[in-house]
Amino acid sequence: MKKLTRNIFAGLISLGFLTSCELDLQPISEIGEGSFYQTDADFNTAMVAAYSGLQAPILNEWALTELRSDNTRLHNSQTASNIYIPLRELDLMTYTAEQANVYTYWSDTYHNISRVNTVLDQLDGIKTPALRDQLHGEGAFIRAYHYFNLVRLFEEVFLVDRRISAKEGVGMTPASTEELYQFIISDLTIASNQLPRVYPVTSTGRATSWAAKALLAKVYRTQKKYAESEALLADIITNSGAQLLTGTTGFQQVFSINNEVNKETLFAVRFKAGGLGLGSPLANYFAPQNSGSYVINGDGNHFNKPTDELVALYGPKDLRQTTSLRTGYIGAGGKFVPDNYIYKFYSNPSISQDSENDFPVIRYADVLLLYAEALNEKGNTDMALTYLNQVRQRAGLDAYTMDDVATKEMFIEKLLLERRLELAFENQRWFDLIQFGLVKSTLDKQFETEVFYEEYTFGVDPVQEDKILIPIPQREVDIFNQ
Repeated sequence: MKKLTRNIFAGLISLGFLTSCELDLQPISEIGEGSFYQTDADFNTAMVAAYSGLQAPILNEWALTELRSDNTRLHNSQTASNIYIPLRELDLMTYTAEQANVYTYWSDTYHNISRVNTVLDQLDGIKTPALRDQLHGEGAFIRAYHYFNLVRLFEEVFLVDRRISAKEGVGMTPASTEELYQFIISDLTIASNQLPRVYPVTSTGRATSWAAKALLAKVYRTQKKYAESEALLADIITNSGAQLLTGTTGFQQVFSINNEVNKETLFAVRFKAGGLGLGSPLANYFAPQNSGSYVINGDGNHFNKPTDELVALYGPKDLRQTTSLRTGYIGAGGKFVPDNYIYKFYSNPSISQDSENDFPVIRYADVLLLYAEALNEKGNTDMALTYLNQVRQRAGLDAYTMDDVATKEMFIEKLLLERRLELAFENQRWFDLIQFGLVKSTLDKQFETEVFYEEYTFGVDPVQEDKILIPIPQREVDIFNQ
């Protein structure tokens, strides 16, 4: 068969399209467009590589979202490690355009956008019309997903909708947020119309039209176009077949490595353990540092530690807590070591940083909560409460009554709490704070009340408004300004 890159090989295995074959793995630069895109199968292979390309950005996204929110913090204020210092900048909101994690995320994201553009630019070569439409929809979904994250994190970024040369890139200026959102909506509209509702088992993990509609609903919600968001969400709730996994272990089963791509997960970034180079390192990233093998093989980094405030918000009846986080572990001598850590993406790998866990991008619980938000925004709070309570009661908690949400503002307060507990560590909290203009007030309070921040002898300053949006990496600005 044709020679494939490592990323294409990775994507094929992770999505279940390749079982065995002989490969001569060449660098991507050695595969020319004319020699590779010969058959429909070649196009399919290239698109699978774009799914594989979703892994790299998600492995850094937590640092730009959860760590900057009130959900998590660093575990150690005294470390001088070169790994932790850049993370401290993000945790304390003191970063600059030179920030290392920001550049890595930016670079990985645009690399995969380029990969998608390469496929989309070649679509006329596909012989089967149905496959052409499907791959167009898949590429549009992945590209829109990347740009949606970029515009929310950076605001104005470079809009590249086709393959460009280095010469074309010089002098390019960032697109406006309006242009970016128009482009994202256009791509997701294409994806919604052209993607299938379901796939055969052999194609598990690909984006469906329901995933595209859910992502489009989130885009409209971000723009506060609640009527448009509501219509899409209602369609998903009524017709998609997605559902909450219920029962005392329902929430746990959403994240079980034995129940991946379940009815609650509309779309996830997929990982595959087994020494294939496709496993997730997040379980090691988040496990307690210096815990040896008591928690996970290969020890943990403790990059992203749940705050004491978040831990306290989970009541004793909340079925989500033990799946979302742990408050310690059994160490030497069978003694309990108190140390909060994220458990939601935990599975113990045979090889360090090679866990099986997928990372959810869109879950049905998120759809229900977004729908509740949209209904409340148009004044239909009693109906909105029904959907909020579906998520709350799945967690084993008592339903809210109308007395608990007597005003629109009270409903938003309860909604944000439920979103925080339900979607903790899934990179949603930061965008919720942005949505309701709560970043500065929330983080200033966190810096004042979370005991950890008292350990910084230099003091922790209030959040500066110009730090809420991340600056475009300086090295990128320098390149485009040549």
